[in-house]
This record gives sequence, structure tokens and C-alpha cells, in this order.
Amino acid sequence: MKRKRWIESLVDIACAQGAVWPKDSVPEWMCGAFRRRCISFANGLTDTDTRVFWLQSGALTIDLRLPLEYEQQAEPDNKADYEGWYAHSVWQHNLLDWQGGVSSLSENRWPEPAELRRVGNCMMEFAPSGAYVEDWRLLNSVPGLFVGLELIGEEDLTTGASRELQGALILAGDCMGAVLNRSAEEFITDIGELEGDEFVVRHSRDIHRTGKLMFSALFEADDGEFFYDTSQPEQIRLVAGQKSWSFRIDTLVGDFHFAPGTSQSESAARWFKQFQSTLGRYLRRVV
Repeated sequence: MKRKRWIESLVDIACAQGAVWPKDSVPEWMCGAFRRRCISFANGLTDTDTRVFWLQSGALTIDLRLPLEYEQQAEPDNKADYEGWYAHSVWQHNLLDWQGGVSSLSENRWPEPAELRRVGNCMMEFAPSGAYVEDWRLLNSVPGLFVGLELIGEEDLTTGASRELQGALILAGDCMGAVLNRSAEEFITDIGELEGDEFVVRHSRDIHRTGKLMFSALFEADDGEFFYDTSQPEQIRLVAGQKSWSFRIDTLVGDFHFAPGTSQSESAARWFKQFQSTLGRYLRRVV
């Protein structure tokens, strides 16, 4: 199946220019698309129902938090607690923190950095204060295109008018996340999945966007093409329809290995093999 030109052009640029990876990136095991399975609090209570998605490139994070789908359908315009944001990821002293970016909320509801550890496709996030722990599951299982872009601005190619815009785009294999701050009334956060040759919006702060083709819903065109100018090696430009969008490149890898498993010691592998008849009795991949 032939891929859309906007995807193909990203692959072409990645192959021609080589992988782009930020200097102060998070570890590779932290990269990809994750869905939260649960959050447990110090008071003994657990939430397994809030829909939470985390897309992570080398140094960008996209985050979306939504209620149950039927509750969002019942109150589609009540977006005060539908959280969407992107930020720059800061990995220091084995803690992940965030700065900059833009959020749909006027306050930061998650002020603590994250202590993270991953085993298999399960990544556990601990609040240093002990307030909560979150269980995240990697959605990716096969290698694929891995892109992290930070939106800089938009230009109307017909009139020449331009404006600064904040937003981000992360493409991780067959998962895609986008944040676009068009205005205070139109703060877009979408999570999409690849179906055939198109990414389709599956979760969004605006429930009316679900089911739509993600690229056209974001950029108001059926397809487009990315262009790379060697005179501006840190940037990339998308031309779609009658508009052009400029992005800062965070991450660009043509074939990133999203590994569902993690390394273990030889003794741990022997232990699992020895007792596999009972340890593996009901094993399955959980996301």
C-alpha cells in the first residue's frame, strides 16, 4: 500500500540526512507511545478509567487525559478537565521533568518530576513524594518511523501572511500525537492510529474530531510534503494546500526499534526458563 506523501517525505529526509537525535534526550526505552493502565494514590485508591496517553520523542512530550468516552460524549463542550499539553522533556539525575511548551490548562496539575523504570512493555512512574504511582504500557510493538517536531509558525502561501504558533507533532510507528494551539477557544490535542495509509483520530479533547483523518483535520489538506533546507538544519517545513508550517526538529529516525521487551540478567533468564511452566501459564501482552 502506497504511503501518503507527507509520511514518505519524512522517511526520505530521514534516509538522506541520517538520524536526528537531541543532545539531551531521554533514554531510548522511554520513547514511543504509551497508554496509562492505572494510577494508584497514597490513600489506597486507584483509577483505571481515565483515558491517558503519553507520546515521547527524544526531548518532547505530548500528553492527553480524558474521561470515559460516554461521559465525554454526554458533555462534549465541557473541556475544563480535558487535559492536553506538550512540553520539553528534561532528563537529569534519573528524573524526568518538563518545561516550556503549552497546555490547555492555566495551572500545572502535575508539578512533580517522574522517577521511571521500565520492565518489558510496562513503564512505572513514581512521584518522588510518594503521592502516586502510574502504570504505563507501550503501544508500539514493531520498528517504524519516529518523528518529534515542535511547531514554530504558519504561513498563508496565497497572501504571504504569517504568524507564530505553538504546538508539537510526534509520530511513533503506527501511533501519532499532535498539539496545536490555534487560539484560547481552539486548543487541539489529538491521538491517532494508523489505519491503512491514513492516521485516524481516536482520542481528542474535541470529541467531534474522533474518526476524522488526522492529517487533514490538523492541516486542512488531504496530503502534503515536508521539505528540508540544509541552510536551516534544525528546521523542517510542511507544505499542505495553501499553507506552510515550520517546525523545529527534535527527533527524526527512519526506522526506530520500539522494543516491547527490555534486557535482563542471565540469571533472571535462567530463572524464567526453569519455572516457565508456571510463570508462563497465563501470559499475554497487556496494553
